[in-house]
Amino acid sequence: MKYSDGANWEEGQQAFRYGAFYLFPPPGIIEAIDRLRQQYDPISSAICQAHISLSQPLSAPPTDQQLDELRRLLSSTDPFEIHYGPLRSFPPYPGVAYGIEPQDRFMELRALVQSVALFASVPPAEQEVAAHITVAEFITVEETDKLLAELQGNVPEGTYPCDAVEYAMPNDAFCFQRVLSLPLGRV
Repeated sequence: MKYSDGANWEEGQQAFRYGAFYLFPPPGIIEAIDRLRQQYDPISSAICQAHISLSQPLSAPPTDQQLDELRRLLSSTDPFEIHYGPLRSFPPYPGVAYGIEPQDRFMELRALVQSVALFASVPPAEQEVAAHITVAEFITVEETDKLLAELQGNVPEGTYPCDAVEYAMPNDAFCFQRVLSLPLGRV
């Protein structure tokens, strides 16, 4: 894997140099969510496809041994169904996102992923953020209320299988690319 030196990135983007782990909706679902993101948050949608953030950013490239440890743990974790929707906000932060259920299974998966040696030197999150798929961020509270009213009941919702964790990292243009898929359960 080739990691960018981040020479063209903004200061806050440097923390993501070595990427992070995510859950991406499957083909047939991700496209509709990506269209919403392109329409209502073109800047964020250009950085990464629709996703659920699973881990903190890595502080160093993962080693083969660390990835093997994670693979072993994930192979003993059963796949599960993710329900996305309805749209909501997450006060006090403005923005519109798909709510994700079941939160407990997501939090268990997050804890499992971040329990491996790969995260030993990564500071824990300041607060646990509920699982969500962002549609629009960096908007005002007023824009949030307006967008929720406009979109509520007019966007796809549904369920899809969560059967893999994906490692994604930014390229030189700070656009995240999926580079590794780690299946849940025995394959």
